[in-house]
Amino acid sequence: MSATVDTPPGDSKGDAKGKRPSLPPVNKRVFIAAALVALAITVWALISPTNAEAVLGAVVGWTSDWFGWFYVLLVLAVLVFVIYLAASRYGNTKLGPEHSKPEFGLVAWASMLFAAGISTDLMFFAVAEPVTMYLAPPSTDPETVNAARESTVWALFHYGLSGWGLYALMGMALAYFAYRMNMPLAIRSALAPIFGKRVHGALGETVDFAALLGTIFGVATSLGIGVVMVNVGLNTVFGIPIGTATQVGIVVVGVGVATVPWQSQVWTRESSSCPSSTSSSRSC
Repeated sequence: MSATVDTPPGDSKGDAKGKRPSLPPVNKRVFIAAALVALAITVWALISPTNAEAVLGAVVGWTSDWFGWFYVLLVLAVLVFVIYLAASRYGNTKLGPEHSKPEFGLVAWASMLFAAGISTDLMFFAVAEPVTMYLAPPSTDPETVNAARESTVWALFHYGLSGWGLYALMGMALAYFAYRMNMPLAIRSALAPIFGKRVHGALGETVDFAALLGTIFGVATSLGIGVVMVNVGLNTVFGIPIGTATQVGIVVVGVGVATVPWQSQVWTRESSSCPSSTSSSRSC
């Protein structure tokens, strides 16, 4: 990657520890636009859930039918690319300044990646997806040997090594430009070598808008699955009823637990960090 990427005006260099400099916390145009779209879709789903489910389901189905092959090839290409990066001389490139050191050990990082990455999906879909694919496979007869094989293939595709290639590529792109090139911690920064200074204008804001929406609905999906799982567990153990009120309460508690430590700067170097010994038991 080129080291001559333009940094936005007024963006200062990171400090001696490789921490990001202070940046404006919110891009109001991107935030407001994404918030309005997300709110509109949420209100639509609340007012007319049947219609929303039908329309969104049709969109997902159309996308899968016409672009499913592209997603499969893209995942394979990204996996090959990141393996090449790791095995080549670029694998020794630090994502922060040359003098920087990892803040956590390998085991702690691995624990955090699984806990905050795919733990909810693994708990639910590790069983649900193979069974669903076996009963309703996309391209063969259900409840057959071929259906069992196909369900295994798709489960491994979604939760095996291939998915981690995508996570690694996105993480490397964000970290390199944010912590080494001192650019905003945003998707637009990763496109700076291609679009140059235009990433600091309308083009960059459009990219961040799309990325923010994708993140919102991606997190909402995982959160929704996790909330249902917790609700069922509480019902089984304590008899707490399964319903919307309980699930809203779980969401409020979960968001509060995740937000308060960040707001109080628990995770900064100046205060307590997430110990390596406990990172496996909570989403750090």
